[in-house]
Amino acid sequence: MHSSWTPPPIGSRPLALLGAGVLGRRIACVFAAAGYNVNLYDPSLSAQQAALDYVTQNLKTYSKFSKGNRRFGHCRAFSDLESTVSDAWLVIEAVPEHLQMKIDVMGELDKLAPVDCILASNSSSFKSRFMLEKVGGHRRPLVCNMHFYMPPEKRVVELMTDGETWPEVFPFLTRVLEDVGMVPVTARRESTG
Repeated sequence: MHSSWTPPPIGSRPLALLGAGVLGRRIACVFAAAGYNVNLYDPSLSAQQAALDYVTQNLKTYSKFSKGNRRFGHCRAFSDLESTVSDAWLVIEAVPEHLQMKIDVMGELDKLAPVDCILASNSSSFKSRFMLEKVGGHRRPLVCNMHFYMPPEKRVVELMTDGETWPEVFPFLTRVLEDVGMVPVTARRESTG
């Protein structure tokens, strides 16, 4: 029974975002503008720099959405996955929409991320259940889809189970997303697209 699940403590722990592309950098900015620390992973140094520049230039704009007045969080870029996720409470993968790549990434995250860390896929094309091949049974209840549209213009975020996600994970993520000014919607059942 999972009724004893407690959300991971956030404090100064970062959330990690994999992929510094157009959407990844916007998601990073949403959280950093609301005071959350963000670790951004991308193998490309030029993508990292472009993302950090974007976040720095747009923090003020994005901060209008979050609740309350607070200091901005730190946004740091990494080329090494282990350093990116070693203390994360949430990892959002926003890597290209290739299923095998997502399966491999989720398997790596299962090994490298803290045991209480929630693993979320930003995919709208693939259900997160299809990414679990290399993820241990102990972690599967903490895996879900967290699909962002294009913030800040569209603030809707869809949350969806992998078929095994603990139900308590969704109210926790909903509170966090509302805190940063997003409009979370939890799907009643799994769907694609």
